[in-house]
Amino acid sequence: MFWLFSCIIDSGDFMASIVTDYLPLEIKSNPYYVHAKRGYLSHLLLDAAKAGQDVYENEYNKLNNLAYARKENNHITIQEVFKDNWGYFVEYCNRKSIPLRDAILSNVDSMINCRNFNSGYLFYECPNCHDIYVRGLSCHSRFCVSCGKKYRDARANEISKTCIYAPHRHITWTIAEELRWFFQKYRDLFDELFGAVNDVLTHLIQGKSKAARKRNERLGFISTLHTFGRDLKFNPHIHTLIAECTIDKNGKRKPYSYFNYDSLRKSFMNQLLKRMYKFLKGINDKNDIDEFFKIKKELYKKNESGFYVHAPQKECKNPNQIKKIVNYVCRYAGHPAMSESRIISYNKDTKMIYYYYDPHEDDAIINENDKIGRQYVTESVFDFIAKLIVHIPNKAVHTTRYYGFYANHSSLDIMHQPKLFKWKEIAKMKSNLNWRVRLISSYKYDPLLCHCGATLEIVPDLCYFVGYSKEDG
Repeated sequence: MFWLFSCIIDSGDFMASIVTDYLPLEIKSNPYYVHAKRGYLSHLLLDAAKAGQDVYENEYNKLNNLAYARKENNHITIQEVFKDNWGYFVEYCNRKSIPLRDAILSNVDSMINCRNFNSGYLFYECPNCHDIYVRGLSCHSRFCVSCGKKYRDARANEISKTCIYAPHRHITWTIAEELRWFFQKYRDLFDELFGAVNDVLTHLIQGKSKAARKRNERLGFISTLHTFGRDLKFNPHIHTLIAECTIDKNGKRKPYSYFNYDSLRKSFMNQLLKRMYKFLKGINDKNDIDEFFKIKKELYKKNESGFYVHAPQKECKNPNQIKKIVNYVCRYAGHPAMSESRIISYNKDTKMIYYYYDPHEDDAIINENDKIGRQYVTESVFDFIAKLIVHIPNKAVHTTRYYGFYANHSSLDIMHQPKLFKWKEIAKMKSNLNWRVRLISSYKYDPLLCHCGATLEIVPDLCYFVGYSKEDG
């Protein structure tokens, strides 16, 4: 039992403090409050120890992952920053007549109220000691750190399920900085950005070959939109996962691994500028069209080789290497604009926030002395909020899209093509999306394992769902 008492002694003062917010006010005001805290915690841990070391460690990790405990460890959440300051931010925008998109208002409101019991909850009870656990319902907003992570993981699973057994490549398509404000003002231009990438890759196969057009020979690729750089600035670009093969209408497959950088860059610039002009012409804003013509003229002078396109070929000799590339692209394309682990400090009184980012330029530099190095930012929380919300997509906008033989509406049949991931692997990925499994994986504790060692069971009659009553059936 030495492991038990050493843990309690080493961490007792801190561990006792984490239940502060969960005790009745009369206990908090009692002179024996400290003793009560320690006694309550010792009771939980000692009960867990009686049930075995695994149960004890589970309870220990569970208590250390309470919101109060993470706060004591200086873990700052984006939800906390928005809860404290969103009302002031909206009030300022209203006063200055700065419009906020409906998607921003709805997503931020959902994120702030995620796990709020007023929005519904699930009620669990231990069949042995009758201890309870109440879990608030998730908000399902892509902007929410927790719910957005599950959404991105689910999307990554769908991509993995779609991929055929073939070498794949990661291509990044970046637009000129001068064009970014057009995309921020006219968010429907994202469709044109996706379309430009599709135009380039379709032309690559069918543009110069009548036979390829007749056979409807196509590449298969999946494109994901990112609107942010690591510094949180608005920087729309596309990440594409492409299979290095073509498939025609007869199901015949050919390898295709040569991508000419010069051709890709120039074609991408030409197609995007053409599509942007057509779009802006439809908007019929003379000032914006005139400004676009000026920028377009300068871009053709400045970017003779086209816009930046990065498409390195990685070694893909076996299934594991191919899966490694696919998994990397899925994770990279799915990462959020801001990870909470990058927030160093947040001052509620001065309304300042301190965080860091690692410049993208350093990724390709081997010599540490030549790198720019980690950058630290101190700024107003209102500037921080403004940088984050600009990346919230409008409702019903798909930031991941399938093209070529990967498209859902494609006439090309890939059902008989061997899949990259086996069905057992896909089933495992799907099971990992379960909230209980995710907590065990991320925080090393099972929320439904009671401190007495029994498994909590859901009590349907005590669960609460907004807009539902027992009378409704």
